[in-house]
Amino acid sequence: MNEQAVYLADQLNAIIAGAGTLLPEFLLAFFFLLLVTLDLFKSKAIKRLLPWLALTGLFSGLLLQVLGGYAGVEEPFLNLLVSDGVARYGGILFSAAGIFTVFMALQHRGLEKLEEGRGEFYALLLVLVLGLNLMAKSVNLLMVFLAIETVSIASYILTLTFKQEKRAVEAGLKYVLYGALSAGVMLYGMSFFYGLTGTLNYTSDVFALSLMQADGLLVTVATVLVLAGFFFKISAVPFHFWAPDVYQGAPLPVVALFSTAPKMAGILVILRFVTNFADATTFADVQLLLGIAAIATLVIGNFTALWQKTPRRLLAYSSVSHAGFLLMALLAFGSSYTSAVLFYLTVLLFMNFGIFLVLQVAEERFGVKTLEDFSGLGRLQPYLGVMAVLYLLSLTGLPPLGGFMGKLLVFSNVWEAYTLSGNTLLLVLLITGILLTGVALFYYIKIPYYLFFKRNQTQENLVISPSNKLLLALFSLPLLVLFFKPDLLLRWIEQLLAHTL
Repeated sequence: MNEQAVYLADQLNAIIAGAGTLLPEFLLAFFFLLLVTLDLFKSKAIKRLLPWLALTGLFSGLLLQVLGGYAGVEEPFLNLLVSDGVARYGGILFSAAGIFTVFMALQHRGLEKLEEGRGEFYALLLVLVLGLNLMAKSVNLLMVFLAIETVSIASYILTLTFKQEKRAVEAGLKYVLYGALSAGVMLYGMSFFYGLTGTLNYTSDVFALSLMQADGLLVTVATVLVLAGFFFKISAVPFHFWAPDVYQGAPLPVVALFSTAPKMAGILVILRFVTNFADATTFADVQLLLGIAAIATLVIGNFTALWQKTPRRLLAYSSVSHAGFLLMALLAFGSSYTSAVLFYLTVLLFMNFGIFLVLQVAEERFGVKTLEDFSGLGRLQPYLGVMAVLYLLSLTGLPPLGGFMGKLLVFSNVWEAYTLSGNTLLLVLLITGILLTGVALFYYIKIPYYLFFKRNQTQENLVISPSNKLLLALFSLPLLVLFFKPDLLLRWIEQLLAHTL
C-alpha cells in the first residue's frame, strides 16, 4: 500500500513539474470552453464577440510561445511532450496561422452570415491549433497518434462548415475516409515499432539502439506504415487525393489553414522521427523511401497542376508540390537543414495565406470560379493584380521574394549533403526540384496572364475593402523582408534550436 502511495505521489509530482510544458495548450483549452459556453447564448452582441475571443486566445498563445520561459527542455511532461526549440517555433507558426484564419474569416461573407455553428467554427479553430501544438511537442508515438486525430477530427468538421452545400459534404466524406484509412495504417505501424523496441518514446536512445539491432525489413515495413499517417497530414503522394476536393469544398479561410498549419506540424513530426534513423543500419532504406516519396510528390503535384481549370484545384496541387520540397529538405542530413525547413515553413505560411486571400476577394467580389474568370481583373483592380503576381512569384521561387530564399536554402542544403555523402539520390532530388520549379512557373503564370493580358467585358467598378487591402499588404511584407534580410529570421531560429533536444 505504501509503495502504491509513493508511486502515485511520484507521478503526481512529475505531472506538476512538467505541467508548465502545456501552458499554451491549457490556455487554448480554456478559450475553447469559453467559446462553446458563450455560443449557447442567443444574444447577437455575444455572437459578434466570439471571433475576438478566439483572437485573444490565439494571441495569448502566440505571446507565450514567443517569450518562452514557461517550461524547460529538462522538464518533459511524463516523457510524452517536450517544449524545445522546434516545438516552440512550431507553436508560433500554428498560432499565427490561427490568427490569420480568423482575420480571413472576418472578411468572408459566408462565415460572417453564419448563424448556426458560428461559435463552433472558432472553437474548432482553437482545438485544431491545440492539436497541432501537441503534434510538434510529442515524443511518444501514441501521443503523436492522439494529437493527429485531434487535428483530423477538427479538420473534418471545419470542412463541413457549409453543410448545405453538396460539394462541402462530398469533400468532408472523402476527407474522413482517407483520414480513417491512413490513421489505421499508421497505428498498425506504431504497434510494430513498440514490438521491436519495447518503447513508444521515439526520441530515446533505447528506441534508436533497438532499431539498429532489429531486422531491417521489419523496420522498413513499420516505417512505411507510420509514414502513411504523416504523409496524409502533409498531403504527400500517395495520400494526397483528399486535397483537391477539400480545397474545392471548404471555405477559403479553412483552406488557407489546411494548406499551412497541418503541413507544418506533419513536417515537424517527420523531422523528429527520421532523426533517429541517421545512425541506424536501416537508414539507407528509410532515406530511399522518403526520397521516392519526395520525387513522386514533386512530379505529380506539379504536372497535375498544369491541367487544372479552377484556381482552387490548381493551388491544391501546388500545395502537394510544396510538400515534396519539404520532404526533400528533410533528407539533407549532414547540413543545418532544420533551420532551412523552419525558414521554408515560415515563408509558406505568408505565401499561402496571401494567395488564398487574393482568391477569396476575387471569388466574393468578382465571382471568380475558373481561371478564365480572372480575365482583365488585374486592369480593373491593379492593387489586387499586383498582389496576386507577388504571391505567385514567391510560390514559384523567384526573386526578389522570400520563396526564392526558402528554395535556395533547401537546394543548398541538399547539395551540401550530397557532397558529404556522395548519395546519388540527393543529386536526383536536387535536379528534380530545380527542373520542376520551372514547371511550376508555367501553371502559376496562368493567373497573371488572365489578369493582365485578357480583356474583361464587365463595366462594374467594384471596390476592395480597406481591411482586405491591409491584410494583403500584411502577408506580403515578410516575403520582401525575408528576401533581403533572411538572416534576421535564421538567427532567431538558430537561437531557438539551441534549446532543442
